[in-house]
Amino acid sequence: METVEALKFLSPEEIPHLAERYGTPLFVYDLDTIKRNYDYFSQIPAPYGLTVRYSVKANPTRAILAYFNRLGASFDVSSVWEARRCVNAGIDASKILITAQEVSAGWEELCEAGMEFDAGSLQQLRAYGEKFPGGQVSLRINPGFGSGLVKKLTSGGDHSSFGLWYAQFDEALALAERYSLSIKRIHLHIGSGHDSGILEKTVNRALELCARAPGVTHLNLGGGYKVTALNSDPQYDHHAVGARISASLEQFHRETGRQLHLEMEPGTFAMALAGSLITRVIDVVNTGGDGYRFIKIDGGLTELMRPSYYGALHPLVVVKKDGSLGTHDVTPQMVCGHCCIAGDSLTPVAGNTEDFTPVPLARAEINDYLVVERTGGYAASMSVKNFNSYPEAAEVCRAGKGSYHKIRERQTLEQMTQNERDLPLER
Repeated sequence: METVEALKFLSPEEIPHLAERYGTPLFVYDLDTIKRNYDYFSQIPAPYGLTVRYSVKANPTRAILAYFNRLGASFDVSSVWEARRCVNAGIDASKILITAQEVSAGWEELCEAGMEFDAGSLQQLRAYGEKFPGGQVSLRINPGFGSGLVKKLTSGGDHSSFGLWYAQFDEALALAERYSLSIKRIHLHIGSGHDSGILEKTVNRALELCARAPGVTHLNLGGGYKVTALNSDPQYDHHAVGARISASLEQFHRETGRQLHLEMEPGTFAMALAGSLITRVIDVVNTGGDGYRFIKIDGGLTELMRPSYYGALHPLVVVKKDGSLGTHDVTPQMVCGHCCIAGDSLTPVAGNTEDFTPVPLARAEINDYLVVERTGGYAASMSVKNFNSYPEAAEVCRAGKGSYHKIRERQTLEQMTQNERDLPLER
């Protein structure tokens, strides 16, 4: 029998209950998994201190932000809007670091309230210096290389606009001097799903830059840490990587007398495996003897775009409508979403956004359920919202089997269209 994927934290009998109670599609987040992932990261070796910054773009739902705040996390935001969501969730601005492509209106007030600013270009550094001369700032650096699950997820190298190009570091130092800015932090993020060996190479480049900026006290290595999602995925030991990075920091201390505080920004690692998307099978079709059997579900791009955009694989699990797994009848099947566009597929060829391939699944029938795992992060927050005018899915937190709390209502048509205005008929 071909190997099928397993549920991550839900039990099969919970699926019909949750679907009946809250409807589908439905995101379910598991608080125990979130805490376990956060605790794992917070215990990574760091000889001179470690700050774990939750990457808000992974999942910015208010209850999730508040839970990470309760766990003791700091926060990495990618826009002023994310920063405001954090503040609205009860998070002190001093726990927020903004690293944004667009620094929109209102950033100054947030910085005055304590938010830290990470300049990703000479222009951003200049803007900060003009507003806050004599202040403290961070620099995001493009080290000249990167690594990611696919090229679209690689945010270092000469094809990437993220961060100050490393060869401009002297210009940045000169700008900082002009505005009497002290550089507190060097920040690098090379990509999502990066290779740990490339990350360690990045540390070496970062330490070279830190040596040239004697006021730097913090080294931020960004996020993008891999998770073991599929049966075929290897196990990743981020503590072992942390130990090797720690050795580099200790060597830097021996050479310079300086102790650098380490920061990491898990988003995927913290949230991806802490979320499941429950969908209902709405149709089953086939394309003949030489074709394929297709499972159609009531979710898709409107909840999850990673398979279509990155060719990313997610564990898929069929749960029968009676709450059993039905793994005795496994057959290769395609899975496609409900959107009226050909690319809404959940079974791509890995890393390929053009081609699709069947995966071994329990034979699904109409009104069975299909659970999409690895959907706690970069799913609801990065979906093709309201395409075909489908509403945003509801979200539920699981505080243990049988204990569920709705943290986002399913969107209504009125909410979807509330900002629309009629065109005047008179001219």
